[in-house]
Parts: sequence; structure tokens; C-alpha cells
Amino acid sequence: MDITVVGAGLGGLAAAVAAHRAGHAVTVLERADGLRETGAGIAIMPNGVLALDALGLGGPVRERAVPFTDGGIRDRHGRALLATDQDALRALVGAPMTVLPRPWLHRLLGATLPAGTVVTGRPVAELREVPDGVTVDGRRADAVVVADGAGSRLRSALFPAHPGLRGSGETAARAVATGVAPGAELTPGELLDHRTGDRFGCMPMSDGDVYWYATWHDAAPDEPVARHRWLRGRRADWHPCVAALIDATAPADVHVVETAQLVTPLPALAVGRIALLGDAAHAMTPDLGQGACQALEDAAALGAVLTGATADGVAAAWARYDALRRRRTTALQHQAARMHRLLGLRGPAGRARDAVLRLVPSALSTRALAGQLRFAPP
Repeated sequence: MDITVVGAGLGGLAAAVAAHRAGHAVTVLERADGLRETGAGIAIMPNGVLALDALGLGGPVRERAVPFTDGGIRDRHGRALLATDQDALRALVGAPMTVLPRPWLHRLLGATLPAGTVVTGRPVAELREVPDGVTVDGRRADAVVVADGAGSRLRSALFPAHPGLRGSGETAARAVATGVAPGAELTPGELLDHRTGDRFGCMPMSDGDVYWYATWHDAAPDEPVARHRWLRGRRADWHPCVAALIDATAPADVHVVETAQLVTPLPALAVGRIALLGDAAHAMTPDLGQGACQALEDAAALGAVLTGATADGVAAAWARYDALRRRRTTALQHQAARMHRLLGLRGPAGRARDAVLRLVPSALSTRALAGQLRFAPP
């Protein structure tokens, strides 16, 4: 079949890899003038690694895993609130969590595709179903995968009655710290401040760098240097690694966005010969670390339903994809929204949350997380 993928982000390239491995001709249309992935680091949870295994790319990703035993949620001083045993989690799920530079993963996916697969500088304005396929701005394809991100315009056209995307009200900064001061003690996991609802997380990378992120709800300066100074000052009494990581990062290298989610899950992940994948299909806040991982799971399922599929059976293949994916992604969207509310609590509610989290045994939290992260490629 001739399959067109709209969008060359991580999800779009993963979908293209899946379709190519299933034996189909693939064209990826990217609106930007060049093939690039912006951003800092990315945490690929164990289920994402298992999905990459299904795409034939798990090996190089697993090689970059950095083992650490302690993880979970902490207070702003680094004291454990909800501990998870990373060694036990790896054994239960069958894969490690791996923290990667986003551009590295983007290049890995792109290098798997035949030369000329990705066409840049090609925004897509219209999809139209015709009797024997889909036209993409007039160009015919047997099937289309929409992977144009959380703000997808094509999703809005396919589901005009859907309320679309909503900002969370929380701003997130993401960065990779290089040249961290020797002796800086890292606290892998996420730190919470019940006074403000602010958060900070960090995870080591295989090259010695450290991926970190910070979130806040209050107004912050827009200018990068002033914001960098504000961010450091706001966390002056946090665990020492926080200031060390911010200091080891240039202000211009901190990527800042408001997190967002779909107001409600989509009623379907496929319409006729058109399927949606990744954030275009199920944008959620990053509180579970599942945005990219769900796109990778989507791609693994896509590859399964496309294996042996023909042009006459596209609608049936996409219906199978919807059946495989929508229940899980809908549940995770709801779980991410609940986790977002929980982690952002402040004042008496935040202190009560901390007290309750301290009562949860590590073994119980590890098993619960393992249940969420299990993935068996179809």
C-alpha cells in the first residue's frame, strides 16, 4: 500500500518505521523546512522501550539506560514521599526506563527509513476520502496516519464537534544540564513543594549529562535570562542538586511551554482510511511520562494491523487499531489528569497529600506502577 504520514515528530517517524517494516511504501509530510526535533531530553518509560523493541529499535535504546535504584516522588528537600524500586520495576516489566536526548531518538527513527521518505516544507491543509483512497492536498494515498501533534489541525477537521485542546495552566521547563559540578548529589525522581505546587525532576543520562524539568503555576518572566534567575531563586531552599542543575544549564537551552491535554478523549482513533496517532490522537499532560511512550505503543499496534493488510482492507485495519489502542489511551488520559491535580496540590491539601504518600509501601507503589507500564505488542 501507499501510506502517507502527516508529521515527522517522534510519533510520525515511529509510525513510518512501523508501516515500512510491514512492507508498505511510506511518505512522511512535514510542515517544517527541515527534519529536526527540538527540545531537551526525554524519558522513555519501560513500556516505550518495549514498543521500540517491536519496531526493531529497542537494542540501541536499552544500551543507553543508566541504572538507578531509588526513584519516585520526594519533597523539595529530597526526602522520599512515594518510593519505587527501579530494579524491581525493571524485572516486573521486562525493560528499563531510559533517558535520552530527544534529537538522538529522532535521528535513530529517521535513519531507519529509506532515503527520500520524509518530505519537508509540506504542510497539509486537507484530507479528503475518495472511493479508492484518501487525497492529501490532491495527492492520493491508500491510507493516512495523522501525527501532527497536540495542536493538530487535521484532528479538528475530522472531529469538528470535539472541544479540542486545553492548556493545563501549568508551565513546564525542560533542559539537559551539562558539566554538572563534581560531587553534586542527584535525587532521581520528582520533587514536590506543598507551599507553591511547584515541581522539579531529574534523571541521569548515559553520557554523564542530566535531564531535568521544572513546573510552576504562577507568572514568571518571559525573557530567558530573567526567567532562569527567577527559577533558581524560587527553588533556593530546595535540595542542592536543583540549583546545581539550573546553574549547569544556559538560559537559552531551557525549553518552556504550557502543558496541555485534550478536553475529552476522542470518540475514535480512526475515521475510514485515516488513523490518528500520538498527541494528535490523545494529548495528555506529562504527569505520567506517557506522551511519547503512547505514540510508540500506537506505532507498534499500527505495525501489527498493517502486516498483511491490503488497500481494500484499510478501514478494517484501522478499526482494529482503534480497538487495540483507544481503551488504554483513554484510561491514561484520565489518569494523567488526576495525577496532574494531585501533584499540583498546595497548602493544607498539599501537606495532606505528602502525609498520605509517605504511608504507601515501596513494594505496593512499585507493583502498581508496573501494572501501568506493562505493554505486550499485539
